[in-house]
Amino acid sequence: MIRFAFIGGTVRGLKLLNSLIGRNRIPEFAVVLKEDDHEIHKYSTEISELLNKYKIPFTLKRKLSESDYAKIQESELDFAIVSGWRTLIDTSYSKYLKSGFVAAHQSLLPKYRGFAPTQWVIIKGEKVTGVTLFQIEEGETDSGRIFDQKKVRIKPDDYAYDLELKFAEITSEMFLDFFVKYESRKLKYYKQKESEATYTCKRIPEDGKIEWNKTSAEVYNLIRALAYPYPGAYCYLNEDCYIIRKARTGFSNKKKFAGNIPGRVLRIYPEGAEILCGKGTVLLQEWENKSTGIVNNPSEIIRSIKLTLR
Repeated sequence: MIRFAFIGGTVRGLKLLNSLIGRNRIPEFAVVLKEDDHEIHKYSTEISELLNKYKIPFTLKRKLSESDYAKIQESELDFAIVSGWRTLIDTSYSKYLKSGFVAAHQSLLPKYRGFAPTQWVIIKGEKVTGVTLFQIEEGETDSGRIFDQKKVRIKPDDYAYDLELKFAEITSEMFLDFFVKYESRKLKYYKQKESEATYTCKRIPEDGKIEWNKTSAEVYNLIRALAYPYPGAYCYLNEDCYIIRKARTGFSNKKKFAGNIPGRVLRIYPEGAEILCGKGTVLLQEWENKSTGIVNNPSEIIRSIKLTLR
């Protein structure tokens, strides 16, 4: 019988644990990601309830502690699986695991190593991304040998959470396949091509401020990457801050403007307010007042084409 630990969280971790437990793959113990305070959906609550139901011991935290590593050291596990975890893992403890730490990363490694790859691929306008199952090893972040990869096409109207749901399904399938191949001793790994590696940095909520002088594609991509349940791309109308939940390219996006003030309201429609960008337009369809929490159609607030968002 395979003995393993689970380290992770988010919707991917929840889906994975449900799939594993449903196949009678029960972890010896788990370390569950504690979300940042600004995060809206607390998947750790659902994961904790699932673990309690099956009497699986766990701790809730943002970073592995000495006690967690001590438990790994003394538990004689086959491996530890990592999905939806955000901080570095001490690879020196791999020697206490027969097959080390096996992780899922939301990109086609070696591309987009590092933080928030789902958000970054959308922001950068990528058309394809994917999930990589790899072994955490010494060296650069996310640079270990790859077990498997699956591609995911990014549709023009995909938001980050749409991709996360696709990733959650694929990650579960890949880990289930990993278990089967581990038991049959058919695991095969291959090295990443370091010459093709790209990296990302950590994002914070303040990075979501919309710069209206950018192109409509760049503004729209930022909105899609950060929309609910993530912190959101935001802008200001007068003194109020609004977090954009839903948008699309504007009706006048392909028109050429000889006179253009980025952020200025171009048109007001029943379905939203069309805003000028440095090039092109976006139609804001739903936003949230950060102070009041009220979610509505921007056309209910924006009543004049004299207004400029900033």
